[in-house]
Amino acid sequence: MLITEPTVLIKGVSARPNSTGFVTVDLHYSADRVAFTPDVIEKHKLEMPGWRWRKEYELDFGAQAGVPVFDADAIAHQKQQQRNPLWRMDINPDGVLTRRDSGRVRIYHAPDEQPRELPARTVRVRRAFGAGIDVGEGVEKSDSTIEVFFADTREQAAEFVCNRTSPSDLGRIAAAIGRYYNDALICCVRKMHGITTIRTMVDECHYLHQWHSRIMDQVAERQTDKLGWARGESSSSLLFGKWSDALTRRKTTLHSIEAVEQHEQYIYDERGRVTHQRLVNESAEVRERHGDMVVACALAWRACSDLPAYRRVMREQPSFIDEELAREAAEDRAVWRTTA
Repeated sequence: MLITEPTVLIKGVSARPNSTGFVTVDLHYSADRVAFTPDVIEKHKLEMPGWRWRKEYELDFGAQAGVPVFDADAIAHQKQQQRNPLWRMDINPDGVLTRRDSGRVRIYHAPDEQPRELPARTVRVRRAFGAGIDVGEGVEKSDSTIEVFFADTREQAAEFVCNRTSPSDLGRIAAAIGRYYNDALICCVRKMHGITTIRTMVDECHYLHQWHSRIMDQVAERQTDKLGWARGESSSSLLFGKWSDALTRRKTTLHSIEAVEQHEQYIYDERGRVTHQRLVNESAEVRERHGDMVVACALAWRACSDLPAYRRVMREQPSFIDEELAREAAEDRAVWRTTA
């Protein structure tokens, strides 16, 4: 039988030609009424609500199109966390961050700020930070963005957003921010202009604390020698999937209302790919040139995942009257008296 157009073979089984010249056979659950009773169908609907049921069981492959990527309740919670920056900073001619009223770097938390609760017998910690970078072209069509998070609490500490910064200048600013935040681990996109930003940080600024790509299709992740995040929008399950889960489970805190609102603008396209809604009709190449805060946030989260909570822990000096030492000393004296 030659299949030249979508054809129903029997109830629940259909065939259709595709662009490769092969024929695709689609098997619907209605082909097996014994296994898929009304109770079983209802159970699966509850397990996979909304578009997931339609896509998986009803074979509606465009069911995801237009659906928001991030949970509405999670976004509403983040909107309650917004605050104004403590101060603003920008890079000076020496490549160091300095305070400026109109600075492009928004500081929400200082790098020496201490956590609300310190570990036992600890007087002070030097906190670790992860930073994510998404690189635009610097010609006012899309933003170049840097997001900085605490590694221990995953709370947003700083943000940089500008659509007039070249990839090279972005590397210089990123290195300055990284040094300001206790030598933050920086995870930058590698594709398109990202490699220019990465090489500027390494070659010119000598900033080497950068995230290395991983081989992730094995039981244990293995670090490679390549710097930066290599994958594009097709990496949504690795990048956006974990970031979306972190937001849903309230494992992170965003203070920038602009960043939160941008999360609301992310949807799935007709092929189930993550994209900004204004880019839904653009090619994958154009999408990868679009820099924004959502990608930078997801990259900062990934960097934090490979960091300890603190870079340094300063503990209390042991007391001369430590109870355990005093008890051991008393036992030793008792033994000495007995033997004497």
